[in-house]
Formats: sequence, C-alpha cells, structure tokens
Amino acid sequence: MSWFSINGLVTSSSPVVITDQLASPADFLLHQLLSEYVKSSPDAKCIIISTAQDLVKWKAISSRSGLNLAQKLEQGSIIFIDVPNQLPDLSLSDGASLLPLLDLIRSCVERQNDAQNTLVIFDELATFEWIGHSALDISRFARALVAYCAKASGEPHPSLAVLQDALLFQGAISLVVRYHIAASGDLDSVLRILLQLSAYHIEVLPLSSGKSGSVSGEIALHAGVALSGKPLRVIPRSQALQYRLGDYHATYFERGTGHAVL
Repeated sequence: MSWFSINGLVTSSSPVVITDQLASPADFLLHQLLSEYVKSSPDAKCIIISTAQDLVKWKAISSRSGLNLAQKLEQGSIIFIDVPNQLPDLSLSDGASLLPLLDLIRSCVERQNDAQNTLVIFDELATFEWIGHSALDISRFARALVAYCAKASGEPHPSLAVLQDALLFQGAISLVVRYHIAASGDLDSVLRILLQLSAYHIEVLPLSSGKSGSVSGEIALHAGVALSGKPLRVIPRSQALQYRLGDYHATYFERGTGHAVL
C-alpha cells in the first residue's frame, strides 16, 4: 500500500492541499491518489477539475497506473471538467466570475447523487491568478468550494458557518486541491487561506542539492489548521520522504538510503 492512503488523509470535513513547484510537479501524486481511490471500492465516484492538463494527458498518465480512465468516464463514475474548454470565459480577466465553475461542480455532484462518497480533485487553483483573476476572487471561490464540500458531508467547517448556512447539498465529498508555487516558502494570500482551511498540507519539493538521477524529489506532510483530532502522520521538511519516479509508479524511501520503505 502506498504511504498516501485516501482513507487516511483525505476527510470529508476539510481539504488536503498539495503544493508543488515547476521542478517538482505533483502530477504523480494526484494520479496515485485517483488510482487508489477508484480501486478502493466498486462504487467510488470522483470529479476531476483540471485548469491546465487536458483529458488526453490524464488518460495517458492514468493508464500507466493500471486505471482505465476512458472506461470510468463512460460509466459515469468519474467526471472530468476541462475548465479552459468547458468554461472559456473564465480565462477573461475583465471581471470574469468564478461562480460558473462552482455551479458546474454542483451540477456534476448532483449527477452522482447515488454515491455515498465522492472525491473532488482540483488541479490546480493557482492557474486562475496567472490568467488575471484577483487574489480576492480566488480566495472567495476557494472558501465557497470548501464550504460546499463540508456542508455536503454533514460536517460543517467552523470557520465557514456563514457560507454553509446558504448551501444545501447531499452526499459526502472529500476535496484535494493542488496549488502551484514559485518556490518553497512562497505563501501568497490565497495559499494562506487554503492552509487555514486544510486538514493536511503536502509539500512536493525539489532537491535542495539540485537534480539527481536516483532521486526525483522530496515530500513533506504537515497537519493543517482545520484538522480535528490527532494527525495520523507528520513528515517535517527535515525528515522529508524522498521519491523516485518510474514508468508506472513512484517509489518512496528515507533520505540517504535509496531503499524503498513503503
């Protein structure tokens, strides 16, 4: 079993936030998560919201992990939202609202109303800032999305009670959000809010010593502000887990060992 267990870290009350950088993209982690989740139950449902990677790339990467994404899409157990193609107006910076995307996510969840649990993967939120949306609008959208997921799960997020009072949804929803940053420690206002709302923060980091043929990068895991109860696991940066990307999956090992540990 992989160290990143969907049943362990992803909850229905607060999101998991994944940050990555250009030198250490977290694509592999999202696809590992999707594969594990879908294979965990025949009734598993998932909604993927992609702002950067198109469906062709998602299918190609998923096939390497043994997941037939095309089949799942046809069956309706996975819904893929290609934001640039389905909502092209969101690319406009002249007062374009992000609310149509939230409405689309709601409608997709309603199409899966027979599901007891739904995983929502948002890949990735920082794109909106690059195409001209203000940090305030992105933050409001993030808060509304988190409130939506928490309300649907019947576990209100304490810091979003006002927003949740206006939302009535059914079904339990777990949320994972990827947020791309320029460098370690680059905390803009949107990311600060995401971290305040999160149960866990996973950092996918490049090696501080530079590129290596045997190590692709490092992963640190932090408990989030919104986590209720004792964290299942914490991996500080000083003890970051290293990983090596292969053709079909990632191998994880402790620093300086090169031996797989999980």
